[in-house]
Amino acid sequence: MTNDITPSRSGAVDAGSPASGTADKGGGRGPWAMFSVLALIEFMSVMDASVVNIALPAIRDDLGFSATGLAWVVDAYLLGFAGFLLLAGRAADVIGRRRLFTAGVALFTLASLGCGLAADDWQLVVARLLQGLGAALVTPAALALITDIFPEGPDRNKALGLFMGMGGVAAPVGLVLGGLLTTAGWEWIFIINVPIGVGILLASLRLLPATGPQTDARLDVVGAVTATGGLLALIFAIARGGAEGWGSAATLAGFAGAAVLLVAFVVRQRTADDPVLPSVLLRMRPLVIGNVAFALVGTLLISTFFIITIYLQQVRGYGPAKAGLSYVPIPLAMLAGTQVAPRVLRFGPQNVLMGGVLVQALALAAWAAVIDVDAGYVTGFLLPAVLWSFGLGVSIVSSFVVCTMGLTGPIAGAGSGLATTTYQAGGAIGLAGLVAIADARTHAVTDTQEPLEALVSGYQFALWCSVAVAVVAALLTRFIRFDARPQTGAQPS
Repeated sequence: MTNDITPSRSGAVDAGSPASGTADKGGGRGPWAMFSVLALIEFMSVMDASVVNIALPAIRDDLGFSATGLAWVVDAYLLGFAGFLLLAGRAADVIGRRRLFTAGVALFTLASLGCGLAADDWQLVVARLLQGLGAALVTPAALALITDIFPEGPDRNKALGLFMGMGGVAAPVGLVLGGLLTTAGWEWIFIINVPIGVGILLASLRLLPATGPQTDARLDVVGAVTATGGLLALIFAIARGGAEGWGSAATLAGFAGAAVLLVAFVVRQRTADDPVLPSVLLRMRPLVIGNVAFALVGTLLISTFFIITIYLQQVRGYGPAKAGLSYVPIPLAMLAGTQVAPRVLRFGPQNVLMGGVLVQALALAAWAAVIDVDAGYVTGFLLPAVLWSFGLGVSIVSSFVVCTMGLTGPIAGAGSGLATTTYQAGGAIGLAGLVAIADARTHAVTDTQEPLEALVSGYQFALWCSVAVAVVAALLTRFIRFDARPQTGAQPS
């Protein structure tokens, strides 16, 4: 099979391809009006990954979750989101960007209503899984639409900066909003999505370009099932390993199932006529290395928010509203980072990414050094949090630019799906690992320290491990090189 694209060593696509360039501007609507629709649903989908954190105690009391079962309120969304991103990315190319986007918005909105109306624990878990699936359909389709709407260059970089700015600030805003809405009832953290989702759906049908399939390739169902199943099994195993023990039967079965399915996926991709992950993507060295670094950025985002949120509530004794309000400065700092990043990308996105993760390393090291049972809000939380958030905003934008550089036309959706998959899956895997590390450290010092001091010791050790993760990400950027001279000539997939 031969692709109808022309990649260079950097992953650039021949501008003469019918699939490249910008899409028809949706009935004459401006590109930034279309972009606003994409950015708003991205904000909502990312926010819903964190909005439940502060509401978990109220959900547990109301629906009668067990201690281990409560984790599924978070895990189910993460499983649906990360597990289906790769499939959704390729589907955006095969089915059409707007079709997949609107289907995802509709599913996300209906599932949010189901979450708010849940009367039993299993109902909430199922609705959260479907909510995550809706978010998975939306994200790669939205990123691919950005490549349709904006040609590669300053406007696309600005759009990516704003788009990732929305996603970057959504997690801390989710914590703030979750704390405030929980005081009125945990159901409102989900029900608030419904009218917004309906508005986005109507706006998308009116504004977004009605692009059809970008390739005549068929969707590789076998590859999609093995990839999605393998990722789901892996994330399940890691999530359960941290909660139930790495040697438990469920954990070992999850790892075994993940290994079998992922090996089957690799074999399928080598033999399929139309693989779900086009092999041309894996021949783009900047994209491959960039995705590994992006997985580490996802680890820093999700694990740090989780650890610090638990620290504020368990160690400092903050209630939901106070814990949520404590995060108010973080989205502002993160938004600042996402707006600075596009302005300095001319120095090379890989160099900007290195700077962003090194700023995070510095902030996390300072945080680990000052965090304590009696640490003040300014020195023990605000100052390191603002510095870390700024570096995180820079890292997220530059990571997406690295991972989508030169991707347009028939592989834009697959490339976007791969980037968001590594980002979310990296966050899930990193969270499970760092939480397990913190828990092990806490248990190791329980006999010699007071309970709260032991908890802090675990959190400190996890933060130091996060510093190491950031340094590794910085080192990886030194192996990313872009070829500034696009090449021509078709290459096989």
